Amino acid sequence: MKELYTMRFTAMRLMRAWVVLLLLFAVPLVLITLLSVVMGDAQEDGMLLRDEINVMMVLAFQLFGGSVTMNYIHEDFFTERRYRIQSLPLNTSVYGFTIMLVGTLYSIVLGTILVGYATLAWNVDWGNIAWSILIIALMATLSSIVCLIFTFSVKKFNIAERLSEVYGVGAILLAGLIFPMPDHALINWVNEYINPIMLAYEAIDAYRNANLGDAWMNAGLLVGLIVITFAIMLLIGRKRIP
Repeated sequence: MKELYTMRFTAMRLMRAWVVLLLLFAVPLVLITLLSVVMGDAQEDGMLLRDEINVMMVLAFQLFGGSVTMNYIHEDFFTERRYRIQSLPLNTSVYGFTIMLVGTLYSIVLGTILVGYATLAWNVDWGNIAWSILIIALMATLSSIVCLIFTFSVKKFNIAERLSEVYGVGAILLAGLIFPMPDHALINWVNEYINPIMLAYEAIDAYRNANLGDAWMNAGLLVGLIVITFAIMLLIGRKRIP
């Protein structure tokens, strides 16, 4: 399919986007380094705080990885550039999917590098590395889909960008990463069954502690969210993509 050949050019566009690389890779890299130095070998309940915080840090930045996909979808389908795209002998729906795929893979690669850095430089315990990368891949996929839902749902792109930020920051706030959240039944339910960063962390932590049942359950909930949001994205996207 001709559309698949465009993936190489999309990847080249991504590699030239230094701002994206700075926000999704350089910033978490610096934060991981600083927090690891500050935390040292401090422990809580027998667990190194460095391990817990660094795992959360890598997962938190995956929440914003979907901004890559939404920016390129907006540029190619909702600006003057769309006329050039429409003039090409391409299936625009398939082309849009390849952009989503490349953007998601880009986030996964950056996340994997951060996992490697945290492991090699600071001896962070991820449990099973392959499992952790799989969970990061699920996080990246969900982020791309959610951001595309925002892109297709509103006419003004700046509003879609703000909504994507609300999604990421909101998940972090509900997880209690910035300040403790109240012990409320609704908040606890959201964190246990919906909040992607908590589902991802619990999946990694459970596998790390050999609790495979809980690990697979949380991973399954992430997959469920992906399936539901993907269906919503397709429904809305078909009406918006020319």
